[in-house]
Amino acid sequence: MKNSIVSVSVAVAVVCDKLLIRENREAAQARLRVTIAEEERQTLADRATEEQNRAQRLQSQLHRAQTDAVNNALQSQRLQEQLRKPDVPKGPEPAPGNTLLRDPEMKAALLSQARDAVDKSVQSLFRFGLAQHLRLGEEQSEKLRLLLLERSTLLSEQIYIPMMLGELDETAMAASGKTTRLAYDANTAQIRALLGDDGFAAYESFEKTQTERENMRRLMPQFDQAGQPLNAEQEGQLLAALTTERLNFKFQYDLGDASQWDFERWYDNFTDEKLTRYGRDMEQLNERMVQRAQSVLTAEQAALLKSFLAERLRQAQFVARSTTAMFGKKR
Repeated sequence: MKNSIVSVSVAVAVVCDKLLIRENREAAQARLRVTIAEEERQTLADRATEEQNRAQRLQSQLHRAQTDAVNNALQSQRLQEQLRKPDVPKGPEPAPGNTLLRDPEMKAALLSQARDAVDKSVQSLFRFGLAQHLRLGEEQSEKLRLLLLERSTLLSEQIYIPMMLGELDETAMAASGKTTRLAYDANTAQIRALLGDDGFAAYESFEKTQTERENMRRLMPQFDQAGQPLNAEQEGQLLAALTTERLNFKFQYDLGDASQWDFERWYDNFTDEKLTRYGRDMEQLNERMVQRAQSVLTAEQAALLKSFLAERLRQAQFVARSTTAMFGKKR
């Protein structure tokens, strides 16, 4: 009996050893698979970040190239007209967008691009949760989406593109601006009626802070790429800090608020003085955002945020000045 017990004990020990070895081997293999999967995930994330940054650089280069191409074409056209009429006394410089931009295909392309841009802008609001923020049902969401499309399309098709095409002189601009303002205000009234006063105020706050949500979307991969990733709590706290500063900041003149624009004297909205003033205000706002974010971020993360906001401001200033230049108003 004793030998049997010993034999059984030995057998059990051998079996246990084998099971332990197998379990250890399987555990090691599982850990290896997890490590490989994590490395693959990180590689894909790094590749996605690199592609996103590359796309942003290419988009910026494309915008500059398009702006330069239009300006060069307009300058070339002016020179050709002067050569064809060498003896005619020099008069006022022609408005931009004569024959070149009045080409039907060019006009159609501009309208198509403008509509695509408007559609993407409105889609972005809903993608970031506008309907959920306002607690809208499906029917209300669709009504709001159509009203926001109408609002932005009003500006692009009644003012932006006609100005680029040289179709609006000072008199025509005043008349078009007055009509557009009436339509814009009527659209605003419809949105307010749909949402109610509290809902409309919530919508305005959401729209005003859309830049911060877009910036967070661009910024998160940069934190990861720099080896300074944010955890979920930091991400929420940072977005709250940025949006709070945006809502509390008082601009001398808010270039991004269409309700403040004078539609009848369009050029007065974008003078050098106002562009400079807006740039200085944005620098102050960026600094306040960084200061508030320091309670959430490490020193390295705060430095990255500061650099990112400065670069976004430079890009916005370039777009504002180059677009204003294309409208052809000489300062």
